[in-house]
Amino acid sequence: MSLRLSPDTLDSMARVFAPPKKYRMGSGGGSAKGPKTGSAILRIAVGSMFPKPASSSGASRPSIQAKHAFGGGSHGRMSSRAVMTAERSSRRVPEAVVRITGRQHGGGHVLANFSYISRLGHGEESEVGLETSDGEVLRDGRDMQLLAREWNDWEMDGDARRKGATSISMILSMPTGTDPERLKSAALDFARDEFANRSWVASLHIDREHPHVHLTIARRDHDGRRFHPNRDDLFRYRQRFAEKLRDRGIEANATPAKARGIDPKHEPIAAVKMREKGQVPRIDKSRIARAERLRKQGLEDPVVAMLATRQAAVRATCTRVITELSASPSAADQLVAKSLERFVATMPPPEPNSVRAMRLAHEKDVEPSVSTPVRPPVRIPDVSAPRGDTGIDRLQTLHDRLMKPTVPPKSPADQRERGVDPTDDVAKRIRDIVEKSRSGPGNDEDPDLAGTLSDRLRAITERISGPSEPTDFMRAHEVIRKAEEQNRERLDRARTKDRGGPSR
Repeated sequence: MSLRLSPDTLDSMARVFAPPKKYRMGSGGGSAKGPKTGSAILRIAVGSMFPKPASSSGASRPSIQAKHAFGGGSHGRMSSRAVMTAERSSRRVPEAVVRITGRQHGGGHVLANFSYISRLGHGEESEVGLETSDGEVLRDGRDMQLLAREWNDWEMDGDARRKGATSISMILSMPTGTDPERLKSAALDFARDEFANRSWVASLHIDREHPHVHLTIARRDHDGRRFHPNRDDLFRYRQRFAEKLRDRGIEANATPAKARGIDPKHEPIAAVKMREKGQVPRIDKSRIARAERLRKQGLEDPVVAMLATRQAAVRATCTRVITELSASPSAADQLVAKSLERFVATMPPPEPNSVRAMRLAHEKDVEPSVSTPVRPPVRIPDVSAPRGDTGIDRLQTLHDRLMKPTVPPKSPADQRERGVDPTDDVAKRIRDIVEKSRSGPGNDEDPDLAGTLSDRLRAITERISGPSEPTDFMRAHEVIRKAEEQNRERLDRARTKDRGGPSR
C-alpha cells in the first residue's frame, strides 16, 4: 500500500509546489465561474440549516489547492504524485518551460509570425515546416497566407471594428542536451490534447543551444469561444508538457521557482541580452542606486527578507515530508527522504535574481561584444622614437642603402697594384664606353642611331655624376597618412550593419 501523506502535509506541499489557485472569468477557454444567483443561493441557505453528518473521510478530503498542484483522484494517488514531485525536485530535474511570447492582431501580423517561426525566406537549409492541427506540414508562403487570412476572418466574424487578438504565440522549451525530436513529439502531443478544439501551428527550432518549439494558437476555437490563458492555465500547460516529456524518457518537472528556494521573479529578457553583450542595462543601474540608498540609511533589502521567509516555509514543508517518509516501512520512501535532506542542506542562501545576475556577470568577466563597428586604433608615428615597422622607416632604410657604397673604397696603393688608375670613376668608364660605341662597326653607317645611344649614355652619366636629390620625407609622411585614412574608411564600410541591404 502506498504512503498516504497527512492532509496538512499535502496542503503544505501544494502551497510550495504550485502557485496559489486563482479564479478568473473566461480563463483558459472554459466556462466562466461567476457568482451563484437565484435558486442556487436558496439551496445553499436551506442546506446550511441542516448540517451533514460528520464522516470519517471528510477530514482527509484534499483541498482545492492540493488538487491544483497534484491533480484529482483519491488521497492515495495525490500523495503518490506529491512524493514523486518532491523526489524530482530534490534531484533538481530540469524544469519544463511554457511561456506566452506574444499576441498577433490581424491577418498580416499572423502571417509575419508564421514566416518567423518557419524561417521562411532564410534559405532552404534554414527553413522548417509548420506542423498544423490538421496533420499537414506547410512550407509554401501562399499556404501560410491563406491560413492566416482564414484565422483573421474567423476571429473578426464580420465585425470590422473588432480589435482583439487573432492568435496567441507560445514557446515550449527544455535545457541544453534535450533530444530535439522527442521534444517536438511531446510538444505536438501536448497541443493535440490541450487545444483539440482549436487551430494551431508548431515548428521546432534548434538554432540556439536549447531546443524549443514555437506554438501559435488561434484565439477562437471551432465553437466560437475565445480564451485568455492566465497563471493557472500556464501551470497546467507546464504539467501536461512535463508529463508528455516523461512519457518519452525525458526527465522533466513542473514546479514554481520558490519550491527550489530561489527568487521566483524572472529577469527581463532585454536585460539578459544586454548583459550578454557586455552592457549594463538601466534596471541594473537603478538597482545599484537603490542598494546604495538602503546602505546609507542602514536598512536591509526587503527583497532578501521576503525570500528568506519563503525559503523558511519550503524548508519547513520539506522537513514535514522527510519526517513522514522516514517513518514509512518502504525503502523507496526512505530513499526519497534522504534525497530531500540533501536538497534542504544544499539549498542556496536567499539572493535576489537581480543581485545574482550582476554577480555572475562580474565573476565571468565577459568581454564586451560590441554591436557597433569599431575603428582600428590609429597609429601616430613618433619621429623622435626609433621605429622598425612603418612605411617611413622602410623608405629611410632603402635611401641609406642606395646612398651607401656597396664595395668599401680601396686605397690608392691597392688600386695601382691592380693596374687601375685611382682617378678613374664610373663616369669615366661610361664615357670610354660611349667613345667605343661611336667607333664601333656599323655605327658610322647609321649616325642617328649612334648619336641617340651616345646621348642616352651621356644623360645617364651626368645623372650619376651629379649630386643626388635628398628624399622628401615630409611628403612620404603625408602619403602614408592618406593611405591609412583610406584603409580605415574601407574597413568602416565593410563593417557597417547596412552593408548588403537593410537587415530585419
